[in-house]
Amino acid sequence: MKDNPKEFEALDLDAHAFFFDFDGTLADIALHPRDVFLTTELRRSILSLSLRTGGAVAIITGRNRAEIHPHLGEELPVAGLHGVDFPADAEGSAANSDAERRILAVRPLLPALAELVKAHPGALLEDKGQGLALHWRGAPMAEAAMMVAAERTLEQLGQEWSLQPGKCVAEIRPVGGDKGTALLRFMTQPPFEGRRPIAFGDDLNDLPMFEAARSLGGLAVALGERDLPADIRLSGPAELAEWLERRLDA
Repeated sequence: MKDNPKEFEALDLDAHAFFFDFDGTLADIALHPRDVFLTTELRRSILSLSLRTGGAVAIITGRNRAEIHPHLGEELPVAGLHGVDFPADAEGSAANSDAERRILAVRPLLPALAELVKAHPGALLEDKGQGLALHWRGAPMAEAAMMVAAERTLEQLGQEWSLQPGKCVAEIRPVGGDKGTALLRFMTQPPFEGRRPIAFGDDLNDLPMFEAARSLGGLAVALGERDLPADIRLSGPAELAEWLERRLDA
């Protein structure tokens, strides 16, 4: 892994496409997802980067797409739920049908999980519609109970679902897409097509996005304390904001 090599500092904005995770990458992680916020400076820089690159900037997040719009508006394309919730295209009707089926599968499991979380003050159940996540950042001693519950939930849902571990979180999400496939899908479309992708992330679920970016000759940029396999390391959203400001002012 390299720390801020000259290639990264002098990155040609006209030749690259940029893909950002949200929590832990653009915004610092909070105890509750609703408390996460994007600084004014970083929001301005991301929107400026999109203008500067002709729109070759996208967000690829584990959140629902609609949760990102209040932070960045609706100008930027967003792939949510690790790529499963992709911007509408010609396959939109089929995707909507799949979404409805997944939502109906998850609904009956939520009450029991809500009771479990209630028994562990500080833990959190996040309803993602087409999936769910159990958080224990505010209740570290609950990790074992949350993991057991996540594994049991996965068994109940069946083979069309997967368990995605992360920082103090266990997420149940649909099989069939990840952040890497989302990046590759964006790269087949203008204005991303023909550019080299740069992927920014901070957790294990960002690894497929890193691999996809590298497979197309791009770079993987890891943020935070996790020792992820990447080309560049930044300490967190604040250092990312500083880098963006330098590149946009160059």
